[in-house]
Amino acid sequence: MDTLRSTLWVGSTYSHVETVVQRLLGVKKTLSRPMAVYREGNCVLTPGEYIENPWYFSALLVSSYDVDTVVLGYRLGEPFNPYPPATAGAFNRNVVGVVVMNDALDTSQIGESVRLLQLAGANDICVVVDHAEDIQDINFIQGIPMVIYGYEALRELLSVKE
Repeated sequence: MDTLRSTLWVGSTYSHVETVVQRLLGVKKTLSRPMAVYREGNCVLTPGEYIENPWYFSALLVSSYDVDTVVLGYRLGEPFNPYPPATAGAFNRNVVGVVVMNDALDTSQIGESVRLLQLAGANDICVVVDHAEDIQDINFIQGIPMVIYGYEALRELLSVKE
């Protein structure tokens, strides 16, 4: 747990970034959906309203002050894109995009999700899924340039390099 860099997790209300943090940290308890900014290990979780409502965007900027990396979470199949183009430029931190898959969905949506996170300014993008059998065509994901797959790859991406 201590080997992960400090990260700020941003995502819409139903993006399930708390589930990704739970799996990443190996925490036994179920993390609740954030209603306020709180810290779990080296991860700072923010409410979805902070990215959905422009009035609260400044709270994300203040919350990112003391972290090394900002993680933009995007749930596959979301009805809207919460990240305007060049969102990452406001943070002055390394920005990583995470595509969250919780259901057996069509992998053709992954390409569009990756494109939206790249437009938002994410430097690296990782696709994570709860069960590997949920993805019908894993070769499709591995064929997308500059995209990594799985929790182990995300853990490696966010770990402290010595």
